[in-house]
Amino acid sequence: MEITIRKADRRHLADINRIITDAKISDPLDKLPRLFWFVRVDGRIVACAGGEFIDETTFIILHIAVEKPYKRQHVGISLLDHVMAYAREHGATDFGLLTMFYSFAFFRQRGFDTCGGRKNLPDNLRNHPMFIARRYMKCAAMIT
Repeated sequence: MEITIRKADRRHLADINRIITDAKISDPLDKLPRLFWFVRVDGRIVACAGGEFIDETTFIILHIAVEKPYKRQHVGISLLDHVMAYAREHGATDFGLLTMFYSFAFFRQRGFDTCGGRKNLPDNLRNHPMFIARRYMKCAAMIT
């Protein structure tokens, strides 16, 4: 299986919305964040992830999702590694994300850990809209 990772643009929005809504991680996006990538396998978009810098050194991972048939095939790891490498090349030293408990092991393999509640997050993450949004309160915050 050949994995290709590319930067996404508005042409890819329908496929990305399909992936994130099927994974139940978000409502459809009206537009893509500036930093967003997708994975293509055999001509089909099967995974996506985005991110944003919230200051010069802190990067938040957004909307990482992989279609079920491609889970446990290193698609998600390849994509997350790609996004994090990009962020590091542009100055990121700290990362944050929100996830459900069943994804802890996946993110721990990549250097993330739970922080024991949002009150323990660094200020720049604790006050970020994503980390205080009511819809994400069931998600655990993880940081590097």
